[in-house]
Amino acid sequence: MKSDVRKRSMSLALVVTVILALVTPVAAWAQVIPWYEIPTNLPDYIGHPAKPHPSPNSGVPQNPLLAPDPFSHTHFDPWMSDTANIAGPLGRDPEVLSSRLDEARNPDSDEWVFNCISIGFDSHGRPISVCLNPKEATVVLIDPDTLDVVSKYSLDIPPGPPYKGDGRQKFLTSMGNIYSYLDASDRFTVASGGNQILTLVEGGSEESPVLELLEGNTYDLKEILPETNPIVSGTILDWQGRIWFATPDPATIWVLNPATFQKGDPDSVKRVELAPDEAIRNTFALTKIEGGRTAAYVVTSKQMYRVDAGPDDQPYKVWSEPYKSNENEEVRLGQYEVGSGTSPTILGEGKYVAITDDNTQLQVVVFRTDERLDPNEERIVCEVPVFDFPGGGNGALSNSLIGSRLSLIASNNYNYWFDWELENGKLRSPSAPGFERIDIEPNGRSCRKVWTNTEVATTVSPRLSTKTGLIYTIARKLDEETLIDGKPLEVYYWTAIDFRTGETVWQKRAGTGSEFDSFYPALGIGPNGALYSGGYGRFMSVRDTR
Repeated sequence: MKSDVRKRSMSLALVVTVILALVTPVAAWAQVIPWYEIPTNLPDYIGHPAKPHPSPNSGVPQNPLLAPDPFSHTHFDPWMSDTANIAGPLGRDPEVLSSRLDEARNPDSDEWVFNCISIGFDSHGRPISVCLNPKEATVVLIDPDTLDVVSKYSLDIPPGPPYKGDGRQKFLTSMGNIYSYLDASDRFTVASGGNQILTLVEGGSEESPVLELLEGNTYDLKEILPETNPIVSGTILDWQGRIWFATPDPATIWVLNPATFQKGDPDSVKRVELAPDEAIRNTFALTKIEGGRTAAYVVTSKQMYRVDAGPDDQPYKVWSEPYKSNENEEVRLGQYEVGSGTSPTILGEGKYVAITDDNTQLQVVVFRTDERLDPNEERIVCEVPVFDFPGGGNGALSNSLIGSRLSLIASNNYNYWFDWELENGKLRSPSAPGFERIDIEPNGRSCRKVWTNTEVATTVSPRLSTKTGLIYTIARKLDEETLIDGKPLEVYYWTAIDFRTGETVWQKRAGTGSEFDSFYPALGIGPNGALYSGGYGRFMSVRDTR
């Protein structure tokens, strides 16, 4: 099915279809118009085009083995910075597109969800994404201009979820597929089935590429990883060409050297167990350090860790530091994991690493990364409460913080709850709004809150462009005059926030209804200046037309 460009007006036939749908039950509505836009009273465009206000580049060192930052990884780079030193749209007559990616879906599946959570870009500027639902995981190569499916490759999902919890958790059986990477030769490495690591290449011709398995680059870990503890944080490539990954329960970090890997030999993949009573639910950050070593910063359900590996590939704990947790050890409203919901973010020329904690009132926590501290230093630089304004709830975050130089951006996911069991889904409670910027003081002794935005509510992993000075996300608004099953219609907007001031600069409507909502996807900025993001039932983009 071809992608559809969103129009300001709708055809008469479609309007009639929508009116009929609005007076029928939700299940019937889902069958009548499973993907067309429902009319809304909310405006198509809000705000004004931005003037670019560039900021210093992110300071993240490029790993030459990977595709150029920010195109190699779910969070843009090994530091998990979510910061791009390229330009995104300024909101100048923006055009939006969306596609259901029908050609990439399993035709026998009864799932309406097909959520493209991770996005990279190959050397031709084509998005490559891992798209998921509870029953399938597929790598999809996408045309950047039309959003047509170029090629696909089906992955296995783990045999059973490593998580316990409500109906939302069944989606997480494929979480290990999300964190993947694209290398400097357009080779895409991804976990499959929880106990395999595959590398895909673009075969065929330049005009008609085909995703194919790279023979000899499949790492079968079935005899090494227990079925009950599959890969959860996907794969990351370090500066020495080694593949790092994590398994959740107990929290364990693994280092696979392709040069020494032997199938079935547990000693050929090095590991370190962090703690028997702690779990890993997100990916981790990597950086190159002196002596040919790599340092990984890993957050578990209770502590922050630095884990190093030297030339012998053996990872080992360098330091650990607990962070504040709520007393009942329950999953925060708006998160899917116990404890911190963030992937760690390295910043400040590698001097700091930051997460949000699990304190009753959520806090941004900044740690010093040094192996040894000076006598007058403590590991934690600062703990800054976030989203403690009326309407912000207690705060929650199941995405990485944006990190650039000495600045951090936190976004609020508090109270987000999507009911997976209902046909075509249902937003059971709208998440609380909130974006906040926290800066580390130049002397490294404290932090300060720079601004607070109380307007924008999102679950998308937002991005910063240092070329435009804008933070990009997708925001949810509610049309109180249009009710679906007695609840306000959800309306989704591409949104740009000023990095300097926190002002919401412009918003362009992406679509309405649950297909445009999403489960913490990674927004991408393409080399063509367009934004891309997955939704529950849509792959979306926006770009300037002038």
